[in-house]
Amino acid sequence: MDWDALADALRKSGALSADWDTVFRAVPRRPFVPDRIHHGGEWIDRAEHPGQWEELVGSDIPLVTRLDEDGRAPSSSSSMPTVVAQMLRHLQVSDGMRVLDVGTGTGWTAGLLAARLGAANVVTVEVDRGLSEGARHRLVAHRLPVRTVVGDGTLGHPAGAPYDRVHVTAAVRRVPGALIEQTVPGGVIVLPYGTAFCNGGLLRLTVAADGRSASGPFVEDVAFMWVRGQRPGSGEFEIEDVRHGPSELDPAAVAEHTAAAFAIGLRLPGLFRQQVWAGYDHFGTGRLEIWDGISYSHCRLADWDARHAVAQSGPRDLWDEVSAVHAWWQCQGEPGLDRFGLTVTVAGEHRVWLDEPDRVVG
Repeated sequence: MDWDALADALRKSGALSADWDTVFRAVPRRPFVPDRIHHGGEWIDRAEHPGQWEELVGSDIPLVTRLDEDGRAPSSSSSMPTVVAQMLRHLQVSDGMRVLDVGTGTGWTAGLLAARLGAANVVTVEVDRGLSEGARHRLVAHRLPVRTVVGDGTLGHPAGAPYDRVHVTAAVRRVPGALIEQTVPGGVIVLPYGTAFCNGGLLRLTVAADGRSASGPFVEDVAFMWVRGQRPGSGEFEIEDVRHGPSELDPAAVAEHTAAAFAIGLRLPGLFRQQVWAGYDHFGTGRLEIWDGISYSHCRLADWDARHAVAQSGPRDLWDEVSAVHAWWQCQGEPGLDRFGLTVTVAGEHRVWLDEPDRVVG
């Protein structure tokens, strides 16, 4: 698909707003993508496979550009064009605004912002020096010389503050207070937010008049790589004194339903989950495992209402808690992500709400 055709498709879907249309077409992704991208479990080199590289770059998919130290998990990417367009639409910029872009990556989003607002009004921060340098060269080459900073983006960039808008391209579990402090009252912060249970949602926060808090709804269903300092740990656990019983809840209703899983993660922070095939006992089958680092629970995916379908260990009955929150979610009309919101203070308090900020849910 050529770039104009992709832009046409994004306009038709509503992802790309009219005010970003011209800039999006004028600053395509292609010049900002490195010559090597990781796709389908292998590296695609532009020189060796030019046709495949061009096809991937022109597609509406995320492109992995770097793996972590173990060479297993992605650590940087060029985001899916649909998601880039959605985030810019929700940012709601206007002429003269100053923007802090956290997570430079390839530099494409910073380039789009610079083309719209002027390079002097954009600061982009990247923790990886190599990525930052590569992005800076691409931006300069395309006459979009935004200020590129190497550093921890969760600390913002105080020297350039205050900002009218903050745009973050890595998921957080805790919204950094520094980003609120560096945004003008009434300013907007758009960032991916998730929990260890479900990553995640796109959060649009508006900073309060006193500059000490920000509040807003989740506006899209997105999933991003974690900010490096907030990646969920392994959540190790020990299984002792196991309690067995049946389940009243089909685990597939949690494992295969993003809205339900997102609500559970918001109301039960600190829970990890994974689906596994467990053949190490005579009840072995596919199962959904949940743990918090101390307590552990699983529920079999098949025969989930059988006598030994649920196993629970530790001081908390985690499957019972998950089942209770799922029942609460159903009683609320099975709300999607866009009915939930978050209020965050500079001091670090996070309050989840449903439908309106005054309706706080624990």
